Amino acid sequence: MALTAQGEFQRGWKILLASSMGIAAGLSGIAFYTFGVFIVPLTEAFGWTRGQVSTAASFLIVGTAFTAPIVGTIIDRYGARAVGLLSTLLLAAGYFALTQLNGSIWMFYAAWLTIALVGGGTTPVVWTRAINIWFERGRGLALGLTLAGSGMTGIFGPLFVTVVIGAYGWQAGYVGVGALILLVVIPVLFFLFRERLPDREMGSEAASAAHELRGFTLQESLRSVPFWIIAGGFFLVSAVVAGLLINVVPILIDRGLTDVEAAGIAGTLGIAVVIGRVGIGWLIDRVRAPLVARVLLAFTAVGCGLLTLAGTPTWVAVVSVMSMGLAAAAEVDLLAYLTARYFGMKSYGKVYGWQISSFYLGATFGPVLVGQAYDYFGSYLQVLYTSAAALLFGAIVVGSLGKPPDFGPDVGH
Repeated sequence: MALTAQGEFQRGWKILLASSMGIAAGLSGIAFYTFGVFIVPLTEAFGWTRGQVSTAASFLIVGTAFTAPIVGTIIDRYGARAVGLLSTLLLAAGYFALTQLNGSIWMFYAAWLTIALVGGGTTPVVWTRAINIWFERGRGLALGLTLAGSGMTGIFGPLFVTVVIGAYGWQAGYVGVGALILLVVIPVLFFLFRERLPDREMGSEAASAAHELRGFTLQESLRSVPFWIIAGGFFLVSAVVAGLLINVVPILIDRGLTDVEAAGIAGTLGIAVVIGRVGIGWLIDRVRAPLVARVLLAFTAVGCGLLTLAGTPTWVAVVSVMSMGLAAAAEVDLLAYLTARYFGMKSYGKVYGWQISSFYLGATFGPVLVGQAYDYFGSYLQVLYTSAAALLFGAIVVGSLGKPPDFGPDVGH
């Protein structure tokens, strides 16, 4: 018997909570949002430049992009639970190991590359697979709530680490993150995270369906036009959005705001990410996801255009930054949703692994290109014009997706 969206949430709230915490404590959560807090303490401790420390983030992103397809293949074969638990444990160990830095910048880079490789099973590839299996009618909202875990980390994680570092030093900061993952998150994952419903909670027909996930193979997906529309569209969009977010404070200062005003407005990004992930998730359960993507990306393009106006008013800057935050919120949410809808769950790990790898590669190149553009032009104005045009093009590309195939339910809906 088909479940309503409310019934899905009543049955799957534990997996939703566990997956959200997995996202929050993973590479795309606490690792990304607390990285910047360590920049100044490490420069003071070892004499590195801020640019040298920031470069380590590229090793983190590249390593994550490299492992995504591999992790996807593994979880399709062995399941997400074992991979998620082991990788989260290794991520905690990686944070403890960072306390042993000795002043070698290459050791620092190698450490973050290693953390990205062993922590690859903490990315959305793992947690969204389980959510997509458990939820059908409320899938968009469930994905939004799950992925909002990283937004919550963005709000509270930097404050937690800053307080610990201020009281006990940078090494204690790494210990604090590792201990939080080890003592809080891993027990929750161990007791609550289950990828599939037990057969006793389902009828025999539904149990059979749950063990025979429907959809395309990776090879079939690669031969389809939607695969390349999604991969290419989100590569472009992630490059633009990542470039804007990393440079949002200097962009606002360049447009005439004070450093205090710019920092304050930038703080709305975390709020926009949380609201956006939940709100957009709710919306795509009711409106076609490609249409939502088209409208949202067009709105962000308008936000970039508004920032090109001379003497940017504060309210315009707030609207523009909020639009960037909403775009950032929607990216991974929409990517997971579209992958499940257009390619099914049969090879979800493999297909989504390649899709999010393309997404991460775009996010790797974006900030570099924005920085080089500023060095060349001496202004972010050209960046904003180009970003607006690229977002409009991305809106057209992703919005061109047609009706998805009907694979039928995967978990007895």
